[in-house]
Amino acid sequence: MRRERRFAKLSVPLLVGGATLVVLDLARRFFRATKLFNPTRDPVKSWNPEDYGIPRDQTEEVWIQTRDHERLHGWYLRAKNPIASSLYCHGNTGNLTNVAHLMPHLLDSGFNILLWDYRGYGKSSGRATIRGVVMDTIAAAEYHDSIRPKNLPSILFGFSLGGAIAAQVVRRHHFDGLILQSTFTNLSDIARVTWPRLPLHLLSGRAFDTLRCLRDLTRPLLILHGSHDEACPSWMADRMYEACGSLQKMIYRVEGGLHKDLWDRDANGMIGALHRFAGALTT
Repeated sequence: MRRERRFAKLSVPLLVGGATLVVLDLARRFFRATKLFNPTRDPVKSWNPEDYGIPRDQTEEVWIQTRDHERLHGWYLRAKNPIASSLYCHGNTGNLTNVAHLMPHLLDSGFNILLWDYRGYGKSSGRATIRGVVMDTIAAAEYHDSIRPKNLPSILFGFSLGGAIAAQVVRRHHFDGLILQSTFTNLSDIARVTWPRLPLHLLSGRAFDTLRCLRDLTRPLLILHGSHDEACPSWMADRMYEACGSLQKMIYRVEGGLHKDLWDRDANGMIGALHRFAGALTT
């Protein structure tokens, strides 16, 4: 009887502890699934690049096959006088048409751009997951290598969540340089900023830890950030810069810039920063 009572006393906290771990894991998975990815299938205007100021004769529609048999949709855009070729990883919202209006600025900077959608976004097949979007970016990087001019520097360019994904991928695929625009340090920090009164940072886990990736970075880095970014505060840019192990690193800060308006506020300054960065790279 004593053994049974002792076992009963032990089993209750074990069951409660086990149930708590299960609930926390489910909450973590729910947080990631509902807060990280907000894809849409429909375009902002249309699937015509000209509706976003991109000349048709500078655009090639492409399809990328992943190793787990998803098909990713994208456009390869060619600058008239290219100085670099870039794989562009967009943020967590919408699809490639949400940032398509910014592409003329990059073309004016002399950047060829592979603009594409992760799985579950736009015309791409599948459903977005943490592991899946990293696999997608590696597939897109391999495809970018197959079509880009080999005499041009290859740059991985990530915006917001796309920057956190890019930081993961630059460790697994060679690029001549990395550009992070309006990117966050890690999920824990962004959860604290977004929901300061809720302990959601405890559920964020270690995925998309940009700081950890940058500590081992040896490639040149350019950080573009707004001084008044409301989603990823400017101190995140400072922490990423300080953490970066590369000997070639730069920050260009747009004064008054928010999360999504850097090109609207300071297109000339942004173009200048890209020119200086690309000009310092060697293929």
